[in-house]
Amino acid sequence: MKFSRGWTLVVVFAGFGGLSACGSSATETQTDTTPVAVQEEPPPAEEQPEPEPTDVHIEGDHLTIDRHINFESDSDVILSESNELLDHIATMLSLHQTDIAHLRVIGHTDAAGGHDHNQELSERRAAAVVSALQQRGVTATLDASGDGEATPLCQEDTDECHAQNRRVEFVIVAD
Repeated sequence: MKFSRGWTLVVVFAGFGGLSACGSSATETQTDTTPVAVQEEPPPAEEQPEPEPTDVHIEGDHLTIDRHINFESDSDVILSESNELLDHIATMLSLHQTDIAHLRVIGHTDAAGGHDHNQELSERRAAAVVSALQQRGVTATLDASGDGEATPLCQEDTDECHAQNRRVEFVIVAD
């Protein structure tokens, strides 16, 4: 019996030791004091203002362009080669909303064709440019008018002169 009691003692000791060893990892809660980096979303990138187009300028009461807006011959259909220029005009207007709240778009033609036809064509071309700018999000007040062949830039009977006279003019209207 003595043997059995000693054995029990040993078993109990071993049992406590085992429980003690197991208990430290199984029943005790360990607190990790290592700081955890909370990943915050980066602040939104500061929007850089869109740069001004280099081919569109404000000169006095005019918005001037370095190139022509081109149309199909004897038509108010704007050629796709003018899309980039129209984008630049729209950008300039959006950058200067407080300076340009109202813009008059004036179409001009060369002297080929009759006066009435040229007047009507210049009005349709100006309206097409206004529509193209509105489609690009321009919110300024836009008026379209035509001047036909009444105010040519040059008088020579050459292709170069005729091309100069076929143009769209942009006048800033002071409200």
